[in-house]
Amino acid sequence: MGPRAGSDKSLNRVLVAFLIALFLFASPFNSVWMSPGTPWYVPYLIWLAIIAMTGVVQHWRGRHEL
Repeated sequence: MGPRAGSDKSLNRVLVAFLIALFLFASPFNSVWMSPGTPWYVPYLIWLAIIAMTGVVQHWRGRHEL
């Protein structure tokens, strides 16, 4: 059996999540959330959002690949 067409969509979603994380943590954009006036927990909220987004993608992928 060959690969399913739906697996390409889920791979694209994971890739998009990775690119968003890369953009937030390894670009000039990080100077916005690393400035001295921001609360200490902002990086943790960003990580939480990335982890939650990845979990939703994995949950959706597992549910629809039956």
